[in-house]
Amino acid sequence: AQYTPGDDIRSIDWNLYARLDRLFVKLFKEEIELSVEIVVDASASMGLPTEEKFFRAVRLGLCLAYIGLASRHQVRMSWLRPGVPTATSWCARRSAFDRLETSARDVAPGGPVAIAEWVRRAMPALHMQGGQLLLISDCLAPPAEWFRAVHLLMTKRLEIRVIQILSPEELQPARLFQGGVVVDSETGRTHELNYRPEELARAIGEHNERLDRFCKRHGILFVQHRLDEPLERFVLKTLTARGFLE
Repeated sequence: AQYTPGDDIRSIDWNLYARLDRLFVKLFKEEIELSVEIVVDASASMGLPTEEKFFRAVRLGLCLAYIGLASRHQVRMSWLRPGVPTATSWCARRSAFDRLETSARDVAPGGPVAIAEWVRRAMPALHMQGGQLLLISDCLAPPAEWFRAVHLLMTKRLEIRVIQILSPEELQPARLFQGGVVVDSETGRTHELNYRPEELARAIGEHNERLDRFCKRHGILFVQHRLDEPLERFVLKTLTARGFLE
């Protein structure tokens, strides 16, 4: 940029002055720090069929948080659970990682959560605005509920990325369920199911495909993680190949 009175003379480009006989100042591009919001689903369904699903979600969230800190981004974690939405304070150094680990130890899955309502309350409470939002969940809420939540988040100029975490039994119900009465883990209501396991598998497949199509249509990265896939392999190979860590 051309020099004007008041500019810092230490920024004058003297090499350019020698060639053009005019004063210019160098423009320095500051390193932009990306804000990364990691939201881990802590609703009751994340504790089923075992709590390993929730523990894996937490470990994955902490892993992504550490990668973010190592990349010089500021990171915080929040939990999709009943009650007033809360989050850790923003962390910008790897030395602050212990604070994120400590917050995770105090969380357990439980209770019903309407994700769209949680997002509606969280946006002003947590001052969500710009940056990345990484959501880790089983994504088993009704699709319409997910769609409302995502549309709300998109109004805040957030780059949304979703990891759906499921157990093999949820993807292959024959390993877990043979029909009868089931209890909704979040509402406590009972339902009689007369579906065959293959019909349940088809239903969950169609549900996941619907979410995937919605995410693609809105430019959202949607990646599925099975509990029988080692976490290290998922992060280093699957997420890297999908461009999730960029």
